[in-house]
Amino acid sequence: MSPSHRDHRNRGTLGTVMLAGACCVGAIAYGVVVGPSMLPPQDVQATTAMTPDAGPVAPEPAPVAEPGPVGFLQIQVSDRDRAWVQTLRCTGDAEEDPATCAELALAASEFEGGTESAQGAGEESEEVPAEDDAEPTAAADPGGEQLFTEVGEGTVCTDKVYGQQEAAVIGTWEGQEVETTLTRKGSCEEARWQRLRALTDQIG
Repeated sequence: MSPSHRDHRNRGTLGTVMLAGACCVGAIAYGVVVGPSMLPPQDVQATTAMTPDAGPVAPEPAPVAEPGPVGFLQIQVSDRDRAWVQTLRCTGDAEEDPATCAELALAASEFEGGTESAQGAGEESEEVPAEDDAEPTAAADPGGEQLFTEVGEGTVCTDKVYGQQEAAVIGTWEGQEVETTLTRKGSCEEARWQRLRALTDQIG
């Protein structure tokens, strides 16, 4: 075989190899670039479905306001040479009711606590069996009768007169009938007057 024929054959073989290699490189590049876009769409949907949905954050509940006292009172106040009549209506709505309603509720709470403390500080008393027909006492209802309870017989009080004012209070308070008179004659009556001063002052 002549040298020219051998060179021609070698060049043909080399060209074929290079062409085949170029085709392989092109096929690999095509697979890398175009391949991912050919994946089925359900794979993306499955990934999205597996992602947890946090959803909207629920707002915190608003604080509930404590109900106020309920009652209707008529107060007639006399002070030396003048007198006036005023009324107080409490519906239990602490935001809408007059401030006097909240002041009376606070006075009832403080008076209840003071009464319990005084009873706890004393000596133990002998238990007395309750009778079925016994009338309820003021201590049984601190929110109603106890706020307006009158001075009991045998209570030790001074005779000092703190003022000439007097007041008559009638109506209902926390489901209890109220009918009492307030004066400033003696330390015990003065204590009641100060406790219910929200009623005897001018109600705005």
